Amino acid sequence: MTGQRGSVDWLVGIDVGGTFTDIIGLNRVTGEIRDGKVLSTKEQEVGVLQALSAIDLAVPEVAEIVHGHTVGINALLSRAGATTGLLATQGHRDLLDVGRMHREFGNRFYDPTWLRPHQERPVIARQNRIGVPERVLHDGSVRVELSEEAVRTAGKELAARGVEAVGVCFMNSYRNADHERRAAEILAEELPDAYIQTSQLYPVSKEHERTTTVALDAYVGPAVVGYLERLSAALDAAGFDGTLWIMMMNGGVATYEAAGKAPVFQLVSGPVGGVTGTIQLARESGRADLLTMDVGGTSTDVAAIVGAQTPLTDLWTLETGLTLTLPLVDVESVGSGAGSIIAPNSLGQVTVGPRSAGSNPGPVCYGRGGTEPTLTDACLVLGVLQPDLFANGKIRPDVDAARAALAEAGRRWHMSADELAAAAYQVACEDIAAKIRTISVYRGLDVREFGLLPFGSAGPMLADRVGQILGLDSVVVPTTPGQFSALGLLQSDLRATSAHSLMIPLLPDNAEDIEAGFAALERNLTADLVSQGVDVEGLMFDRAVFAMYRGQTWDNRLPIPSGPVTAESAGAIATDFHAFYQDSYGFSAAEIPVVVSTVEVTAVLPRPHKVPAAAPEPGESLLGHRPVLVPGTGERVDVPVHVRERLQPGERVAGPALVAEKFATTLVLPGRSAHVDEHGLLIIESDR
Repeated sequence: MTGQRGSVDWLVGIDVGGTFTDIIGLNRVTGEIRDGKVLSTKEQEVGVLQALSAIDLAVPEVAEIVHGHTVGINALLSRAGATTGLLATQGHRDLLDVGRMHREFGNRFYDPTWLRPHQERPVIARQNRIGVPERVLHDGSVRVELSEEAVRTAGKELAARGVEAVGVCFMNSYRNADHERRAAEILAEELPDAYIQTSQLYPVSKEHERTTTVALDAYVGPAVVGYLERLSAALDAAGFDGTLWIMMMNGGVATYEAAGKAPVFQLVSGPVGGVTGTIQLARESGRADLLTMDVGGTSTDVAAIVGAQTPLTDLWTLETGLTLTLPLVDVESVGSGAGSIIAPNSLGQVTVGPRSAGSNPGPVCYGRGGTEPTLTDACLVLGVLQPDLFANGKIRPDVDAARAALAEAGRRWHMSADELAAAAYQVACEDIAAKIRTISVYRGLDVREFGLLPFGSAGPMLADRVGQILGLDSVVVPTTPGQFSALGLLQSDLRATSAHSLMIPLLPDNAEDIEAGFAALERNLTADLVSQGVDVEGLMFDRAVFAMYRGQTWDNRLPIPSGPVTAESAGAIATDFHAFYQDSYGFSAAEIPVVVSTVEVTAVLPRPHKVPAAAPEPGESLLGHRPVLVPGTGERVDVPVHVRERLQPGERVAGPALVAEKFATTLVLPGRSAHVDEHGLLIIESDR
């Protein structure tokens, strides 16, 4: 197919955030790169088309789009998902409320009035959670047959209440799914227009997490599937005839068809793209250990990259008691973003977030109706952000409006606009540093061995101060930090994950059964990809076991080497599990047999889209000097402003200084210096 302006040669990554939609395009023939940023829209498919226009791309020119969106997480956080029902085994309908009896640490740990988030803001109202007679035992045998009459009655009852989606999760159905499948068939007859999902979405043990996963999928399913359908229709209408990939939380992309079957696994797909981009950067630059800091409009997402490997967790918690079970990229968030609102907490202290101004109305300085000052307004008043350099000139922020809003808000603390701006900047940096500690120091990592990689347009303006707080030696600012997550989307491989719970001792005599479990998953994944029209040449498989000591009720995920499981390798896996347990918990019990609860396979199909580094532009890098109230000094001084695109390798910029580029500004603090290395990375280090 030939586009309106040329050949179908463009590969595009589009990341929708809470405030901005970021886009990066790569011409796979010429190597040309285009990047852009537009304000996010309520109808995100509109923002996608606007982003394509922002980089002057005609839709028919695009061969592939890799997309990360926020439809599901927005619906979940705001509790604006579908009216949802849940079918459970009789006697187990309150599992979502009971959870695992965990309490969140903090000021309310001993508060007797504290309610679990699902009790306070239910995803599924209790009257819509119905238990039906059935029971499958731990070995898959049936003790109580499914009451089809009870399921049909429940379906009629849910239909009468206007339920739009239903999740089905029965006890031990990971061993025998017949009851769930039949219940889904009956529900489809009684609610023909509803979204129906069963726990076969990811059929593993852990009853609570399996229930939560299917409940959240049902809750966001109609919104996400509806969005994907609208996006596909909008692209088709614009002449798109390429491939639409959707970023998933397992660190890879899925086809449009596959993504529609698992909406819950794309809740935070944008931040995952940033981690994927970091892995690629780590491997290319030789900086294998990095702490990521993705500062968006509504939050900051952090992750720890060790040995240039993707950090995975098999449990991801949105709120206390709402936990997904699947191998997901381990990203955590804190509500301090560029659009986060500066306001007092219950003790009257200055806080930044978690409330955000979003893109509509946005920060006060945007002039779109916002009245509460945000971190962006604070950085503008400090001079860290320069009005004429902001967002590549796409937005001209109003400094006077930002100053007036900060002055008004500062009265309660008897602070001037400058003082409140400096305080908010420091609070945001402290909050981000504290969150980074949770995924590093609190897990036994020595942060002094890591570099800090900031991205998102707001990341570089905070990173040097965050690095100082953490005691890091270096900050590594990537090229195009404002679109780095979109770049990561573009570089992501196709990944499809499946698992099956075996509950079998890890013994040489059981090696054949364990291998059969892996082989069956690999066959099924391959067949599924082929059915979606994917060329599976070059397909690889990553294997993992979930294992525990006999008598335990909680397992741990352990990646294992590729190749068949044999009697000999089963022993090696057991040895690796003991070593893993020793490293993770400080002890092991080699005398106790190991049980494999679940086998897991991830199919990986590489998508080798290498993005070439841009050569420095000719010309003097120094743009001039601007007044900046340098954080931590209390003084407003004239600092040099350098154009990043013109910095030559080895050229040093002494702090305090600003390094400006199209969609980001990096602040270099006093006693620090920055330079561009051979990979085009902007490195900030202490002058010591």
